Amino acid sequence: MRPVQPVFVHGWGFGPEFWAPVVAALGWTDALMLDLGFLEGPVPASPILAAQRLQAVQMQGRALLGVGHSLGFLWLAGHMALLPTDRLVGINAFAAFAARESFASGVPVRVLQRMLKGLSDTPEKVLADFYSLCGAPRTSMVPCVPSLRKGLDLLLAGDARPVLAAKAGHYGILAARHDPVATPAMTEESFAGCTAAQWVDGGHLLPQTHVSACAAFLQAARRTMEQDVK
Repeated sequence: MRPVQPVFVHGWGFGPEFWAPVVAALGWTDALMLDLGFLEGPVPASPILAAQRLQAVQMQGRALLGVGHSLGFLWLAGHMALLPTDRLVGINAFAAFAARESFASGVPVRVLQRMLKGLSDTPEKVLADFYSLCGAPRTSMVPCVPSLRKGLDLLLAGDARPVLAAKAGHYGILAARHDPVATPAMTEESFAGCTAAQWVDGGHLLPQTHVSACAAFLQAARRTMEQDVK
């Protein structure tokens, strides 16, 4: 049987420790949690280093289970090879974020531009305001402005809908009905026609607030993969 490699990617403003409750509930000792470097830490981290690490994992030939929260899903959709044996899972996810002519439910561009400007002057406030919107506690960790900027650039320009349209059977979504960031309208427009979407009552931090639901969703995804790669 071809082994399955779970890879977790956090959302904007968070770090790999965001996944700790879910990974503990799953008991997956083989889980790899990438770090996009949004918060300063003892080990160098950045979106570039995360992409290099993901590429190295993909070259090992294992079936890849990519799990992304929020921006982490959009990032994975742009970096995973999504081979026939791979699967991509999104929690509180979206395939596009910024509003545009073809994506009316997105966040107005001016909001993201204002956040970009704020990172130059008061990055701690930008992060604190975002945490407040999410319902997350403030962090004592120092924001890494260059990586946060790269994340906002992805939110402004990223659009994984064309990729996902060709991979309808290779991804699944766990969405929240009261998510203030990845709103229900954004989710529905992002994944129109996706039969693998499930909904729960909750906000933008399902891996923190609905650990059992997230673990069950991921266990089912991995079980399906392991059956398929036998």
